[in-house]
Amino acid sequence: MSDHSQRRHTLYRLSRRQTFAMSAVVGAGAGIAAVLFRWMVTRAELWREYAHVQVLAHPGIGFGLPFLCAALGGLAGLMTQRVCPEAGGAGIPLVKGVLLSLRALRAVPTLMVKTVAGVLALSAGASLGREGPTVHLGAALGSLLGERLKVPSRTLKSLVSAGAGAGLAAAFNAPLAGFLFIMEELRREMSRLTYGSALVASVTAVWVARLCSGQGATFTLPDALPPDLATLPGVTVVAVGAALVGVLFNRGLLKAVRWRSRAAIPTPVLGAVMGFVGGLLIARYPDLTGGGLHLTEGILNGTMTGDWIILICAGLLVGKMLFTVLCYGTGLPGGIFAPILTMGSLTGFVLGHTMALWTNAWTPNPETLATVGMAAMLSACMRVPLTGTVLIVEMTGQYHLIYPLLVASFIAYLVAEQFEPEGIYDALLSLDLHRPQVGRIPDAQVIEVLVEPTSRLDHALISHLGLHDQFLIALLERDGRELIPHGHTRLEAGDLLVVTVGTELSAEQISEFLELAKAP
Repeated sequence: MSDHSQRRHTLYRLSRRQTFAMSAVVGAGAGIAAVLFRWMVTRAELWREYAHVQVLAHPGIGFGLPFLCAALGGLAGLMTQRVCPEAGGAGIPLVKGVLLSLRALRAVPTLMVKTVAGVLALSAGASLGREGPTVHLGAALGSLLGERLKVPSRTLKSLVSAGAGAGLAAAFNAPLAGFLFIMEELRREMSRLTYGSALVASVTAVWVARLCSGQGATFTLPDALPPDLATLPGVTVVAVGAALVGVLFNRGLLKAVRWRSRAAIPTPVLGAVMGFVGGLLIARYPDLTGGGLHLTEGILNGTMTGDWIILICAGLLVGKMLFTVLCYGTGLPGGIFAPILTMGSLTGFVLGHTMALWTNAWTPNPETLATVGMAAMLSACMRVPLTGTVLIVEMTGQYHLIYPLLVASFIAYLVAEQFEPEGIYDALLSLDLHRPQVGRIPDAQVIEVLVEPTSRLDHALISHLGLHDQFLIALLERDGRELIPHGHTRLEAGDLLVVTVGTELSAEQISEFLELAKAP
């Protein structure tokens, strides 16, 4: 292919109709993958429950369970290290890197390792969730389809982002949350092509998931009256508390990842250690293993009662946080969506019961505040207040809670911003870009950059930017029109820049250029 043809293929993208059709195929694939992965994870949960019951009935089994789980964790680590190291963790930071042309996605190895090693890790008792990996699986399916059909790179990224959102939508049975996740977390531009393909993929994925698993909400909550406006002080207390817990969790997680990078301990060894601890917890404290959604449902349903319920739930919160940090730090496949939701529900529940000891005048019932805590902590950890609000509403079916959830999400967002400049996935991507990894982009690529208001690109002349000669702003989309820019073109907020990136640039240099388009 000539240089001219290569450049045209790089800048070109398929029509909306073609992209929407392929997005529907990706969404269906993501829905099937989510259903199959959920079925496998459910088998792992049943195995953990069976092992716990057997230990209670035959205490002698408890001595061998940690070693069995250590073998499962070690096998998961070995598979991850040998076949696809970048499949470790949640996978969402990698997807963000792929969409920014900073990382490549090896679809087939990712699908295999994410599924098999992820189930092995959860069988070993890891405190990780299936939702982040399902996002990664959806993105990998989008990449696989695009590569097989040899679509232009701009269309390929649309399919990757659509697959990621479809994976989240199918995992939580939440189509609107999957759509918002693409816009808010993956930060795709708000073009008709992007939000159209996102909606098509998410709706199709949820349709497939509901055909296979039913149409009920993730959590079945007892009907409750909408919280009165007088209870907003209680909502605010929970939002602030969840934000502080979220900041603490983020910092612990990042320290664990940094420690693993410095220590250079093989993933199988870390997996075996995690599995040994997981076996001990399965025998005695099974609520600390797995994603924790069963624990969350018990809290929301009001079945968590007792004289010592505040201390018990506070202990579960501390234990869940510490064990999740340990598990994610191993580098095994697994996400943090579900553990974050569980910790958020525990935070809201504990604070709700504590406030109820003093006054009921401005405190909703603890179960409602547990729901508020879920949205608040998700917003604090990931900086996605809209996605967090809509996700909890769709998961619970409690649409009358949308106002207090919005209030809590934005309060938690603002509080977390005072302590940390970025969400956990952005921070994990930044760490990843500072170390070599399989899948670095080998050829010239194209990135799409949206100029945000008050950013350093807003109102700037292209000739005054002083860009590296490996950056070329090849196309500018403004108000639905495509323009060919030149040195005297003045950029404006809302412009979508199509930039070709040369092979000599490092990931850090590309990341620095992307920062120019972001609002301070």
